[in-house]
Amino acid sequence: MLEVAAALSAGLGTFGAILAVAVPAPLHEDALPRPWLQRVGGRWWSAQASLVRSAGWPWLTARRLVCLQLAAAIGGGTFAGELTGLAPLAVPAAVGAVGAVYGVVSARARSQQVVRQDAVLEAVRMLRQLLETGASNVQQAVEILGQRGPMPLRSEFRLIAGSSTGRRQAWSAARARIAEPLFDMLAAAVLIQGPGGGELAPLFADLEASVSAAQEVEREARALQVQARSASSIIVALPIAFLVALSALHSPYLEAFQKPAGEVFLLAMLGIMGCSYVWMRHLLRLPGLERVRLADA
Repeated sequence: MLEVAAALSAGLGTFGAILAVAVPAPLHEDALPRPWLQRVGGRWWSAQASLVRSAGWPWLTARRLVCLQLAAAIGGGTFAGELTGLAPLAVPAAVGAVGAVYGVVSARARSQQVVRQDAVLEAVRMLRQLLETGASNVQQAVEILGQRGPMPLRSEFRLIAGSSTGRRQAWSAARARIAEPLFDMLAAAVLIQGPGGGELAPLFADLEASVSAAQEVEREARALQVQARSASSIIVALPIAFLVALSALHSPYLEAFQKPAGEVFLLAMLGIMGCSYVWMRHLLRLPGLERVRLADA
């Protein structure tokens, strides 16, 4: 058990190092320099909070997500160490368990993002149709969207239409809540143009084409990214699965890894594999669409 605990500690340290490399830098940095550990912890916590917000589960908070990951790491590492008798294998098991929890929440966040993107495209299409008829201006069209628009964005359009703080402030607050680049494009199109519906109809026609093209390109790129990531995961997981199979068969080839020198060697090899996997994931990372920033919004 002591060896398993030591391996788990090393695995959690490796997991922390991976997060320090993989988590993107925050948008804003404090003016005063902070200690390295505090900066890394702040970036990691910001990433957890952002993921929780994107997932949209009311019961899930950043603290609960961290607790789930920690429990998964301890449970997965302990189970692998006891099953195989090889303490170094507790490290990839702990990291894999954390990755499984993170993957479930990330999949939920991605599905919610797809729903928001489809809702934005539908909202742009409805705005174009309403303005082309000439029966309403932008403000009236937004009110109609708050009543009969896409369900995920109805509450946002109702808040915009009924805002008493000003049109720009209302759109800015909605952009901050939705945090979707395609919605930023919609807000920018509304804010930079006048209130005349006749002038905005061609603009929204172009915006609809731009949003559709951006969604298509991004989703095709993400599909290719998923294929490449799946291939890299299989490549890394095959040697670990082979070791687990040999340990289940009580193969005598693993006796060398049950000695202290063999455990250190196996742990070092697993560390090299983990670093290679992180580097492959880094090369396959997509920057995504950039947020549109409006200085006067």
